[in-house]
Amino acid sequence: MMDQWAFFDEIKAGTIRNVYFFYGPEGYIRKGALAALEKKVLMPGLESMNRTIMQNPSAQAVIETCETLPMMSDYRLIVVQDCALLASGKAKDEAQDSALLAEYLSRVPQTTCLVFDAGAAVDKRKKLCQALLKQPGAVSFDALDDAQLARWMNQALRPLGKKMDRTACDALAFTSGRDLTLLSGELQKLAAYVGEREAITPEDIEQIATHTAECTVFAMVDALSAGQAQQAFTLLNVLLSGGEQRIGILAMITRHYRQMMHLCAMQAQRMPQGQIAKALGIPPFALTRLARQVGKRPYEELKACVEECVRTDYDIKRGALREDAALERLMLMMAKKR
Repeated sequence: MMDQWAFFDEIKAGTIRNVYFFYGPEGYIRKGALAALEKKVLMPGLESMNRTIMQNPSAQAVIETCETLPMMSDYRLIVVQDCALLASGKAKDEAQDSALLAEYLSRVPQTTCLVFDAGAAVDKRKKLCQALLKQPGAVSFDALDDAQLARWMNQALRPLGKKMDRTACDALAFTSGRDLTLLSGELQKLAAYVGEREAITPEDIEQIATHTAECTVFAMVDALSAGQAQQAFTLLNVLLSGGEQRIGILAMITRHYRQMMHLCAMQAQRMPQGQIAKALGIPPFALTRLARQVGKRPYEELKACVEECVRTDYDIKRGALREDAALERLMLMMAKKR
């Protein structure tokens, strides 16, 4: 088994495996890996003749396709997607098909490059999954950490003649999320926005980048903490017009105040910043902003806010209050606390 970076190193060095197992949550890089593999194994102009994409095929169909010789090429590329034998739940003829494919992996012809493109939803208890994980071509596409994400952003910006420092990279991840497909579009937009200027700044990101719902809730809590009810309700309307449901917004507000409460407690214990960030599951950039929101607010006040969020959720679910009235009452109450 190898990670995504080892896979790209192998491809660059010219090493091709007969069996690959692509799995993990990072879909954008996984898609790029498949494209790199196709470019390496398929003859230009003959791609359609030697590439087969199969959606949840039977074991026999996979084996028969693998046994077909390539046309005027060294390899035939076969990509198996949405394979029920790798996902949770019981698949049709699972025991028989899993045993057949698991045994066949060692006999895949040298002229075949077989790829199981499984994504994130794999059940590692399944027989076929366990057999594939033992293959040298098993590749885990894990989510990027902060440093890797910053490097990826600057690699994507290099052909556009732009760059971002670490603070700007963290700001974009905080503002627009960590989905690389979406970030690719945001980077294109930012590059066009800054014009001739080389460096993209956090200010540019604040002005033009798409804000996730979580980021907007962060700004909403900023407004509530400052007693700016009108600004908070403006942001609420932004979320609602973007398709968010009030009960979902309440859940995000609850989670945010719970993080503030835990941060306040950990600060009182003088825990290191890195340990706090890990415990809360947030990046350092977001932790800095969260710490500013906490400020000198006492733990008991933040705990009371969390309890009020939980009480509001209960009132909605038991039918005592409508969602719109309950959320508005909660926000007004929080704004008045300051």
